[in-house]
Amino acid sequence: MPDIPARTNPKDPNPQIVEVTDPVYSKKRPDMSWRDHLVMLLTSGAEVEHALMVQYLFAAYSINSDQPTEELRALVEGWRASILSVAREEMGHLLTVQNVLVLLGAPISFHREMMPWDHQFYPFPFSLEPLSIPTLQCFIYAEMPRLAEIEHGKIYPETPKLLAMAPGRRRKKAAPSSIGPRQEWECIQEVKRDLAKRFGEDNVNADLHQVGELYHQIIDLISDPRRIPDSEFNEASYDMQADWNDWGRGYKPQPRELTPDGDIDEAAGARRLEAAPEFPSSMARRHAHVQVERAATRAQAVKALRAISAQGEAPHLKADDTGEPSHFERFVQIYEEYKALQKNDPSWKATYDIPRNPTTREDFARLNPKKTTYIPANLESAAAAHLFAQLFNQRYRLLLNYLAHSFRLGRSQPLHQPGRRGMVMHRAFGEMYHLKTIAGLLVRLSLHDHKNPKAHAAPPFELPYTLGLPLQEIDIWRQHRDLIAVSQHTCNEVFRLAGVSASFKKEVGDIGGDIYLNTLIRLDNEAQRWIGAILAGRS
Repeated sequence: MPDIPARTNPKDPNPQIVEVTDPVYSKKRPDMSWRDHLVMLLTSGAEVEHALMVQYLFAAYSINSDQPTEELRALVEGWRASILSVAREEMGHLLTVQNVLVLLGAPISFHREMMPWDHQFYPFPFSLEPLSIPTLQCFIYAEMPRLAEIEHGKIYPETPKLLAMAPGRRRKKAAPSSIGPRQEWECIQEVKRDLAKRFGEDNVNADLHQVGELYHQIIDLISDPRRIPDSEFNEASYDMQADWNDWGRGYKPQPRELTPDGDIDEAAGARRLEAAPEFPSSMARRHAHVQVERAATRAQAVKALRAISAQGEAPHLKADDTGEPSHFERFVQIYEEYKALQKNDPSWKATYDIPRNPTTREDFARLNPKKTTYIPANLESAAAAHLFAQLFNQRYRLLLNYLAHSFRLGRSQPLHQPGRRGMVMHRAFGEMYHLKTIAGLLVRLSLHDHKNPKAHAAPPFELPYTLGLPLQEIDIWRQHRDLIAVSQHTCNEVFRLAGVSASFKKEVGDIGGDIYLNTLIRLDNEAQRWIGAILAGRS
């Protein structure tokens, strides 16, 4: 631990010579300023949120709803709905962290890893895995309350007896979990034990390997005017930030009638979504509550960061309970239900037989043969899986480009009028739906692996060589145009092979791939006309 400098002048505003005794100081590199360190932490937070979102999406896409009974089908579909809700909320977290970076005048980041700078902040090694007990353990660990608070009884006051809840009044929940506090605490201990065997006890017991601890450090630092003075916050950046009206409007819980004490009014009856019979778990019926917070001041930035941290870290255990299920709570519920099913039938699986860490790059697969699975391109029988995996990567890159571009575009028109920024965000939402659809097609396509005939493909989520945008605005539009053209080439290649191979045509047709590609090409033609008008100066 480096020496902590003494403060020679109590009124000296220079944060580099202020006496600091909190744990953040010991983690700051001596060659970085406090502002630089804060930007690094926020960038790490954005990339961890991105990584978690992708892993949650992969796990959700891996779920196979073709189950032997109607009850099992409803259960696993409920799991999928719950995990997708978490992933949507992670998107809100990702955008909120970008907003704080913009407020500080720092570059936004839609990358996932930036080794060696942020390796200590990843809760567990990044890996695309189908839903399973080990996968859920990683998700629970990433989202659970901070270990220091658990061990010192701040969250669970009488650990391990759990004879009392956290201080403060506990409201009735709109979507209650069937997992009680004692079982949640036991689940945490079980997860810690199992993950310690996989990743090492020191790593698991280090608080900074949890998302909550990373936000704790960020909030502690950004709240301190000695280290981050008011001059670092640019309130003029407010209009350049992502807004809930743009990104979260369709993802907000329906209002509930409450009693004067703030509890849910049972006499008002259940809302339609809560009463829907298709999901046995009440939490699965709860739609995502996407939080996208803008900030013009330090206080607003702290409030936004606390809100997204609490959404993952089990706010249902705290006095300021919102009534919404946390990410931690959702994953514990799925974990316990999954364990119960596998206890009765150890051979049961909730997922398609898909590979971990699929890749379209043969050279990368050769470098990492134990961790990756190559989706082959050199076999005609497996070409469909490879082409759809390529298409997934192309649309993933388009989505990230649109997201980054939306931060470049200023609000030159009111929100209710169509502007370039609004159209870019419209395209981003479209790409989210495309990714979901293509992933659904991929997991139904065979890998044609003679060693494992049941093996299917999966979405690779491979990042491009760069996520950087060109400096000139016109060149960004050219880049969008080129990426759409490359995607159209992939679609045309699918139709070309379908014209020369009956088996290929049947495989694509059996999953409805041809119908979807025709729709995608039509939508892309409309986008190309729009971009062409911008490049020609007509829009």
